[in-house]
Amino acid sequence: MKPSTVAAALAIVAILGCLAIGVVSMFGAMMGLSTDSGSGGCASEVQAAPMAVGGAGARGLGAAQRANAGTVITEGRRLGVPSQGIVIALAVASQESRFTNYANDGKGPDITVLQSRVSQSLDLPHEAVGSDHGSVGIFQQQWPWWGDLQDLMDPATSADKFYAALLKVHGWQSMPVTAAAQEVQRSAYPDAYADDEVRARQLLASSIGSPGVENASFTLGTAHDCATADTVATGPVVFPLPRSASYVDQHNYGGRGGHWARMHTGTDLSVACGTPVLAATGGTVIIRTDQGWAGRWLVQVSTGIGQLTTWYAHMRAVLVHDGEQVSAGQQIGEVGDLGNATGCHLHFEVHPHGGSIYQDSVNPSPWLAQHIGRPDLTAIQPADASSGSDWFTVATFNTLGDSHTGPGGNESWMASGTARTAGVVTMLEKYGVDVVGLQEFQRPQYRSFQRRVGSVYALWSAPGDTENAIAWRRDRFRLVSARTLSIPYFDGHHRRMPVLRLIDRRTGRTTMFLNVHNPADTHQYHHQGHWRAVAVGLEGALVRQAAAGGASPVVVTGDMNDRHDVFCRLTDRQLMTSANGTRAGRRCTPPSHAQIDWIFGSHGVGFSNYTRERSSLVRWTSDHPFVVARAHAN
Repeated sequence: MKPSTVAAALAIVAILGCLAIGVVSMFGAMMGLSTDSGSGGCASEVQAAPMAVGGAGARGLGAAQRANAGTVITEGRRLGVPSQGIVIALAVASQESRFTNYANDGKGPDITVLQSRVSQSLDLPHEAVGSDHGSVGIFQQQWPWWGDLQDLMDPATSADKFYAALLKVHGWQSMPVTAAAQEVQRSAYPDAYADDEVRARQLLASSIGSPGVENASFTLGTAHDCATADTVATGPVVFPLPRSASYVDQHNYGGRGGHWARMHTGTDLSVACGTPVLAATGGTVIIRTDQGWAGRWLVQVSTGIGQLTTWYAHMRAVLVHDGEQVSAGQQIGEVGDLGNATGCHLHFEVHPHGGSIYQDSVNPSPWLAQHIGRPDLTAIQPADASSGSDWFTVATFNTLGDSHTGPGGNESWMASGTARTAGVVTMLEKYGVDVVGLQEFQRPQYRSFQRRVGSVYALWSAPGDTENAIAWRRDRFRLVSARTLSIPYFDGHHRRMPVLRLIDRRTGRTTMFLNVHNPADTHQYHHQGHWRAVAVGLEGALVRQAAAGGASPVVVTGDMNDRHDVFCRLTDRQLMTSANGTRAGRRCTPPSHAQIDWIFGSHGVGFSNYTRERSSLVRWTSDHPFVVARAHAN
């Protein structure tokens, strides 16, 4: 297809629109989703008209640039690509060409013999001329490696090619935007896409409800009426299996054992594989492919940000797509036995406040018994108080300082600290973290964090030294006081660590938080054990002082650079408890597989759901694990 103008593209697609179903089928197979080819009466409404974009994201863009951005969104929606994938594509097109369709004059010094005819792109419709390698089009895809010139110079077809490449990247949905983009583009400037993420999200948000295929019946996964994207079907809560299904509720919420690494956060409804799975409520579908325990997909149905969300796992088939609006009782998939499952069953979870698996899950069995048939979702409260609002999520993360990945750094192959801060933010969002201790949080990372989520998280460190900081959610905690604890760092040179008192806006309780980074033995600094011991002694003294004065309970986070002594000393005589639920006994035995990143709580602090994650996203972000737990301060 070689449209010379947007109008030509519309005419051609209007004639050949039904051929697009084959393309959708191909992408559906790539994503593991089924395609409904019987689009019925809505098929005539499926057109390639680019979605209208506007708002802050479109500022400074001309009409042609806005049309190209709209085409990227339209193609993503047509192919059933999740919203995160569309954001990645928009960020790339923004960075590479500012949504401008470039021809190439072939005069660049880096043109190879195989690319000598790239100047023929000048004979095709274009909006600007460049000379960079053999790059053409809005994605600056190199000819001939990416395909025919005609295809690469057509914004819609070049977008299709980008999406096809993106969907082949393993784990792309859990990567920061700039990392996933780099996996596709292999740019000489791997961090360049980070600055375009905000514009990309603004453009996508402005397209919601615009005319286009997102609102048509022929979308991946299911046939449904042609409704506008912002119409949310409502209805009473229903059971997630059909009435005729012969199932057994295992009532295993809260269970513990060798089959689960942590507490079982849902209930298992044992029933034959292939049994339809129904949405318990109306809402927006969220599909995650980064949760291996759930199988190929974890499907969530959300009634709104921070509101009731239901989870569905182990399904062998999914019949909806990311971002789709569903109604209560609509089939969203089929029961399976994928992931961490023994036999056919539906794993069903309920999160009244839309939190993570470690944040606000409640017992689904009594919840269903209480709320089936009830239409007023906004009035629903947790049926199980054990995960109530007095629990909060705490984490510790050594973010690997920006200097380590800069020129001459020991990890110079990694992205810059500024780019990797996107991974820090993603992990905080994934687990719904309320308070986090950050180490090696150097100034570029500190500033990037403030730019990204400064409206959500407040951040404090010792004046003039950002490397050890504490961040907390503004809507959950309020700062009472801030000071520092001076401890010996390398060779005894003192460094100030942040000590905060935060008041919980929900409970009115005050908790002290200390975040530390104790000295390590390195190639440059040897035999630092003495100074580590002194540092741990000062940290323990602070906790004892708080306990003796009847003050607030204390939570300590940090990179302790020690696997044994720090545990034995801080948990001695029941001073503190490690977040994994252990403390020293008569003979101190640290937890199995103990590492150097710790979370401790003083008397009055309880923990659950301790997790140490070393996923691909975490490895892309840092050389340390992300450690998180649920905490309760009496």
